Amino acid sequence: MRFTEKQTYAWKHILTNPHKQKILFDGGARSGKTVVLIEYIFARAFQFPGAKQLIARKFRSSAENSVWNETIRDYAARCPASGTLFHLVDSKLKILFENGSEIIVTGLDDKERVEKVRGTQYITIYLNEATELSYQTMLDVSSRLSQKVVDSFGRMAVPKMLIDCNPRGPRHWLYSVGVLHVNPETGEPLPDAGIWARLHWSAYDNRENLSPEYLAILENYPEVMKQRMLWGKWIASEGQVYSEFQTDVHVLKPFHIPDEWTKLRSIDFGFTNPFVCLWGALDHDGNLYIYRELYQRGILTGDHAKNIRRLSGPERILMTVADHDAEERAELNANGIPTDPAEKQVLLGIQEVQKRLKEKKLFFFSSLKHTLSEMDSYTWLPPSEERNAKEEPRKMDDHAMDALRYMVMACRNGFEKSIKNLFRKCLR
Repeated sequence: MRFTEKQTYAWKHILTNPHKQKILFDGGARSGKTVVLIEYIFARAFQFPGAKQLIARKFRSSAENSVWNETIRDYAARCPASGTLFHLVDSKLKILFENGSEIIVTGLDDKERVEKVRGTQYITIYLNEATELSYQTMLDVSSRLSQKVVDSFGRMAVPKMLIDCNPRGPRHWLYSVGVLHVNPETGEPLPDAGIWARLHWSAYDNRENLSPEYLAILENYPEVMKQRMLWGKWIASEGQVYSEFQTDVHVLKPFHIPDEWTKLRSIDFGFTNPFVCLWGALDHDGNLYIYRELYQRGILTGDHAKNIRRLSGPERILMTVADHDAEERAELNANGIPTDPAEKQVLLGIQEVQKRLKEKKLFFFSSLKHTLSEMDSYTWLPPSEERNAKEEPRKMDDHAMDALRYMVMACRNGFEKSIKNLFRKCLR
């Protein structure tokens, strides 16, 4: 195929640069970034016999429908070597090359598939639409960039982590890592910042391959969607559940929480999905401050209990509310974290959070990277025949949001006053 000017620049100055091993292509829809990445991966398969390369997305079905059926099949249809130097194995989403190279397309939504990824070494890993993945998943997968293969001239393959996405909000971990080159947890510069490269894309970069009608559709999207899908900008979500949330009002620099304030915890269970524990404190005026978070996946509940006790230290925690999983709650209790069942009414909980935000009675420490990221990305499902607008939130990136609802519901209707009274009795 004939590359666009942007794709040519990406190939010459970024993809083939041996000093850039971690690469982010972020930008608008159908801007040409995925096509050039697939071309590059096939070129590496031809160059390095025996090379293994991974293309992954969060869901296997998404990887099959987008990357495999659209981009890879299109490449195979255009390439004269298809069927001789390589062939596609549709049932396994795998491309096998005559020189022993392989390209594997998979999802990271299944434990068995993830274990296969962890058990293999690659020279290239390509994460498609990586905003759907967690930071920890990116770290786990990137640890498998360790295969050693050489080309016919004896040159060793440089390991490459390739990432692309349509942008989300500016608090997303990928914006921190790929654009700012800082650790999303600490804000510190990445130790390997020098090997990162980023190229921003717009749908206009691929104008020669797009119809005027398609560009007109993007140009007429609602403003937030247009900024993301046409211009590829990292801006807050349209349809945010908590549109009342304002960084300059509700996000505070961490400070010492007075001992006499009432302290609560809330827990949303998870293993494959994140386990979340939030710490909150009520001041004498009923203002709620979320001041600490534990946000981890792949860890047993008993180990979470140890971490919660360690992080809580000598703090007097009056109450811990948790999801209703009886087995998980029993394990926490056995490990020194007694819990009460959370009030889980979703829409009522959302309304209580919105009310506190409007009244400026809910605040977050700026150190809560995961919680603040979810505040930006937590959105309503679009209306449909069965569902009105603002009737059901999207079940994605909502684990801290669930824990936040549990916390706020525990404080609703002046309940914080009765908590204070109980707390004073405990101190007598």
